[in-house]
Amino acid sequence: MTIGDIRVQGTARRRGTLRDYRLLFGAFVVSAAGDWLYKLALPLLVLRLTGSALQTSVVYSLEYVPYLLFAMVGGVISDRYNRRLLLIFVQSAAAAVTGALAILAWFNQYHLWAIYLAAFLLSTITPVYQATFLATVPSTVPKERLSWANSRMQAGQSALDLVGPLLGGSAVAALGARWALSLDSTSFALSALAVALIARVIADRPKRIPGTVRDDLNEAARFVRSTPILLWGAIAGAGSSLGLIMIEGNMLTYLVRYRHQSVAEVGVVFAALGAGALIGALVAPRITRLTSCPGRVIIGSVLAGGGGTAMLLVLRQLLTIAAAWVVVGASTMVFIVTFFTLRHQLVPDHLLGRVVIITRVIAYVTLPVAPVIGGAVLSATGTFAPVIAVAAAVQVSTAIIALFTPLRTTPVPATEPG
Repeated sequence: MTIGDIRVQGTARRRGTLRDYRLLFGAFVVSAAGDWLYKLALPLLVLRLTGSALQTSVVYSLEYVPYLLFAMVGGVISDRYNRRLLLIFVQSAAAAVTGALAILAWFNQYHLWAIYLAAFLLSTITPVYQATFLATVPSTVPKERLSWANSRMQAGQSALDLVGPLLGGSAVAALGARWALSLDSTSFALSALAVALIARVIADRPKRIPGTVRDDLNEAARFVRSTPILLWGAIAGAGSSLGLIMIEGNMLTYLVRYRHQSVAEVGVVFAALGAGALIGALVAPRITRLTSCPGRVIIGSVLAGGGGTAMLLVLRQLLTIAAAWVVVGASTMVFIVTFFTLRHQLVPDHLLGRVVIITRVIAYVTLPVAPVIGGAVLSATGTFAPVIAVAAAVQVSTAIIALFTPLRTTPVPATEPG
């Protein structure tokens, strides 16, 4: 075999890998685009059925409770089975759940229990999807392009967060819940089709004899405990997310019921969060290259997010609220890209699905109560200021505590892309 032959084969493998990444990216984008339809449709349906801020916030809690209950099993499943087939299965299941709710809507059967059940089932599916998807990314790109791949994935998500609320809010307002849910079901189905087109066998993991679910989880938990920067990064994520979801989980109710804004105007605020996230995703690789310690980027991101949240205390106009949301979105996305890349660099492939879930469960553990607490305070006081104050205090306190952890001192791993 000549050197030229080796170069040709290397180029072919690289092109094949990028083809798989593009298909995976496409599946991700199509699915995430449809998500905004049900993210707006379900809370609005509950608000219109009940008129209650507290009952509306329950929809957001139901997105997290089953996640925490079933997430660990989802991580084990991701590491045990073919990840390509798993992605196809979970996206098809999500299409079935949203499709069933759409059918009920077409027959004017708007039942509160059905909306809650759909939110619960989608959240049960989510941990398997997230663990499998995030564990698949490193198998579709060369190691030196991991930061690029995570940045582009999150930039795609952020772009959808930018236009999704505008298009989703307009679609829900113009077409109603029936079409919104129908389109969402279609997006999940198309996502499953895109994954099915991936020709390469993803995740060529070494053969191993799996133990019990408990044994598999203990193996991954030991790895997380022995890697302090991952453990403390997840804990910092918990504090940051707690503050963010207290606000985000009740922003729709606040703007619609208390500020009497239209659904389209609410979309502007949520789109601002997406705009900030898009900026954060694009600049995150450059920011991480400026320091030898990615943990400091994480700490700075949490502090910036708390500052952006605190700005909401003095801002009253819709556009200024949107501007603060840009800051929050950018800082949050810098955190996400930095932490995801760090996790991909440090975790062996055969553990990746479980470690993804363990770190996410740590980061999500307080989220089921966050929107409910915010909703209860909003309902009791009729004002958003106490919710904002508590949320900002949680984020800033998290950043201060993180300064005294390994996040501040642990250097970039040896596998950091050049």
